[in-house]
Amino acid sequence: MTRPYVLDVSGYQPQAKYYNFWQNWKSRGVRGAIVKLSESTYYRNPYGAGQIAAAQHEGMQVSGYHFSRFRGNSQLAVNEANYAIATANSMELPHGSVLVLDYEEKLGYRSSNTQAAIAFLNTVKNAGFTPVFYSYSGMAGLWDFEEIHRQTGAMLWIAAYPVMSGVTEPYMNYFPGISDHIGAWQFTDNFYGEHIDASVDLTGVFTQMTQQKITSGGNLDSVRFDGNKLIVSGWFASAQAQGKPYAFAILTNEQGSQEFGRTQVNITSRPDVPKVYPDIPNGANSGFNANFDYTNQMKGKKLHLIFRYTDDPAGNGNFVDYVSLLDLTKSAASLDNVDTVVFSNKLQVSGWFATDMSLGLNHRFLILYDVAAQHELQRIEYNPTSRGDVQQAHPDIFDSELSGFSGQFDYSSDLVGRQLQVIARFSDDEHGEGNHIDYWFEPIKGPQLPVLDGKSETEVLVHEFSASKADNDLISLKFK
Repeated sequence: MTRPYVLDVSGYQPQAKYYNFWQNWKSRGVRGAIVKLSESTYYRNPYGAGQIAAAQHEGMQVSGYHFSRFRGNSQLAVNEANYAIATANSMELPHGSVLVLDYEEKLGYRSSNTQAAIAFLNTVKNAGFTPVFYSYSGMAGLWDFEEIHRQTGAMLWIAAYPVMSGVTEPYMNYFPGISDHIGAWQFTDNFYGEHIDASVDLTGVFTQMTQQKITSGGNLDSVRFDGNKLIVSGWFASAQAQGKPYAFAILTNEQGSQEFGRTQVNITSRPDVPKVYPDIPNGANSGFNANFDYTNQMKGKKLHLIFRYTDDPAGNGNFVDYVSLLDLTKSAASLDNVDTVVFSNKLQVSGWFATDMSLGLNHRFLILYDVAAQHELQRIEYNPTSRGDVQQAHPDIFDSELSGFSGQFDYSSDLVGRQLQVIARFSDDEHGEGNHIDYWFEPIKGPQLPVLDGKSETEVLVHEFSASKADNDLISLKFK
């Protein structure tokens, strides 16, 4: 009987975000994808979400893995688990999917490594994912897998390469049978000579395609700003929440080492949740809303939003968490119009610029830049205008409602046809220097100055004007 194969991919396989990548491997018996999500608390696979979506599109069962760096430290292991969970949720790895602890560092002591692995895997399990432990067979002296399995229920995904050249099938005579709980064997890092890792799924843990019974889940539905308030909403329900009557929303940095805000929340009705996840207890009452003061400590960072059930009125004690990624590094902008103004030799520009980094940067400038000469031509300060359309499109960007700009630069014939660039800037300095954040719009070609040709109709708003007869039956107009 032929067992199904599984590929594990990472940032080294950006092509795995395309359908044809998985179509090709599907023809060779691959039925599952294990996507690298994260590493330590400093790296997320930039292609991960696309790789998950592409594999799902081609009918693969998808799993995720986290490359660990916690080196036998159980508290760091929990922090890394939360980082992996937040990443999995943000990349839309389905609830109940396998989330692998990839343990490869040849450091530490067997007892502390084992306990740290258990802490990681149980955190993943409590968050509603299926835990699996991965390592190399030659590292078995650095961990006690039987104890890991006993305390977490995790299957073992073992790596051992009996043949280093390109292979097309596992050599089962060399199977590393170091445990009775091996779910899959990674038998090569050069499948079909294409320098990609392949495993054979022995138990269906990565390819069985049957829906796991999901008893924990959640979602961060919306993030928006109202003035200086950051407002979040979503839902979280878990079998582990029984006996934990207090609910909190907590903001931390990605490493879990610094807390920015904590607020107790009231649970609200979510009748939609049990329709999708009928096995999660009390899903009908799992909604949450919370707001935090937006501070300079938060801006420009990616944070973790933790929704927590606990038995402690202070929000600690015995608890179960749902962790989401909160991105406060967002910017968006549009240069809507660039026009020359009749009679005044002005270049009129208008558009909008909104960014999470604008908190505390109260001076707003438009800069005209000469691309070829690489220097600034002019700088003007502007007062922002209301843009309700931008707020509607980007409610999750700070101060997006007050993001409109309009201004006029001095413009002359020597700028016609030159490559010009408009820069929108927020600054804490009245002259536009100091701490600032810029948005550089795409270069434009300096437009022609308008010409009155005696044929076109032109309307001009002026304070005063006079008219007199000139030669050749023409009329001379003077404007103020």
